[in-house]
Amino acid sequence: MSQSETEHAVDTGLAGWLPESLVNSHGDSAMLRALFEGHPEMVLVAGADGQIAAANCRALVEFGYFRGDLEGQPIEMLLSRAARERYAHHLRRYLLRSPDRAVGSFLNIKARDSRGNEFPVDVTLKPFETKSGTYVMAVCRRFDPFLARSQVQIHALLESSRDYAVNQLDAQGRILSWNEGSRRVYNMTAAEALGQNYSILFTPAEIAAGEPARQLEEASRSSESVHSAGWRTGADDEEIWAEVELVAARNISGIFNGFTRVLHDLTCHKRAEDHLRETNRIQGESAAELERRVAERTLQLEATVEELRRKNDEIEAFAGVVSQNLKEKEVLLREVYHRVKNNLQVVQSLLKLRARSLSDGDARNAIETSVQRVHVMAMVHERLYQMPDLTGLSLTAYLRDLAQGAIASHSERPDQIEFEMDAVEIPLSLDLAVPFGLLANELISNCLKHGLPHGRAGKIHVSVARIPGAVRFIIEDNGAGLPKDFDAARTTSMGLKLAASLAHQLGGTLEFSSGNGCRIQADFTRLDKHGENGSFTNGSLGFGTA
Repeated sequence: MSQSETEHAVDTGLAGWLPESLVNSHGDSAMLRALFEGHPEMVLVAGADGQIAAANCRALVEFGYFRGDLEGQPIEMLLSRAARERYAHHLRRYLLRSPDRAVGSFLNIKARDSRGNEFPVDVTLKPFETKSGTYVMAVCRRFDPFLARSQVQIHALLESSRDYAVNQLDAQGRILSWNEGSRRVYNMTAAEALGQNYSILFTPAEIAAGEPARQLEEASRSSESVHSAGWRTGADDEEIWAEVELVAARNISGIFNGFTRVLHDLTCHKRAEDHLRETNRIQGESAAELERRVAERTLQLEATVEELRRKNDEIEAFAGVVSQNLKEKEVLLREVYHRVKNNLQVVQSLLKLRARSLSDGDARNAIETSVQRVHVMAMVHERLYQMPDLTGLSLTAYLRDLAQGAIASHSERPDQIEFEMDAVEIPLSLDLAVPFGLLANELISNCLKHGLPHGRAGKIHVSVARIPGAVRFIIEDNGAGLPKDFDAARTTSMGLKLAASLAHQLGGTLEFSSGNGCRIQADFTRLDKHGENGSFTNGSLGFGTA
């Protein structure tokens, strides 16, 4: 597929999401391509053959590939092994759907980057037609780790209860979850129960009378639970006395999407009550005395039931507190980090549009350099948004990603650049991450533009190590080296002046030397304030081939 056909496919897909007046007023498609490249999520376009036709900048950074290594490859290469077969089935199913049917679908799957790391993502698929054929646009975003942690806690709480059979049902009554209490009460494994209609939990007489369908219908129409109590058939046809609550489940928008069914096994209490009645009858006690003792025992049972209900309310309240805390933290993160990141990416897109209207020269180079610097700042907020807590940003992951972006932006032959990194892991706070990222980006870009220019093959090595009272940062290449009359103190280069200022913010001074290439070293005292007892471990990473 030619480059023009790829751009046409991307433009056509984006045009389907924009107002007609906007598309008609920008016939050269420049804005559409800018929106595609500047989209805050990972966006991929695949053809009918399942091969990747286009990927935006966010997808290249998140998956760790250069554009030439990714486009033209099967899209399954970006999925974990377990998800590949299921994803291919969804892709074929959407390609076969007619255009007038709904095409959105969210799939909780695991993606796989170029280093073999797997991470959960949500994927939205959108098929569209072009003159070249049918394509599918996949928009991917990382799965929220806070919600996942809450789900694990609630799941563990439910699994620990043996007297409560708790089941989630879909809108048709099919069983979607099966806890330990369900297994004990019904003597069925999850493999035997999941996917079955919940009518398997009723007696043949109840099924014949239409009781399962009647309860679903009543629950779906009511805002309250459907309550029932009595003898039921449990494991091995053993009768159990149970109370059952069936309630319709709705999402945060109030849309009905299934049911929750809770069965509480009270067989021991019921048999104790019946045994008391029988004992009193055999002993010939008077009807008044019997009723008194039954009433007394009933009060005890009611108190027990009330205590169990109170504990159930505590469980629900705990889940509500967890959910509320997660929502509050999510609002904070989205308002502070995600929105800043999105605004910075809009600035990137606008700068890119302006750069394309300029011919090659100092003005265009200055704008493209500004785009890369804005990208470094946006990356900080993106990574902080993705962190499970706010202890700090991973230095090695951040440094690796911005180096990859600099190589892709400033090298005519990125595949000819070998990048090596030997770095201890240091958590970076926001006030340190921005100057450190801008400094590293500036120095790596200088290595590429001056030491390894015009597609020249070479190596860039980055080292980060702890020394007493500071963190030593070294960048070196095997390129052309420094000019003989080079003097950092007298330089007029805007980039080197900026680098010197950023180094000062981090508590250090840049030292330049030249031998077999160029070597830049600085000892940063401010980075040492995190100490040796951080939440990260040492690591050594690398990517690229010579």
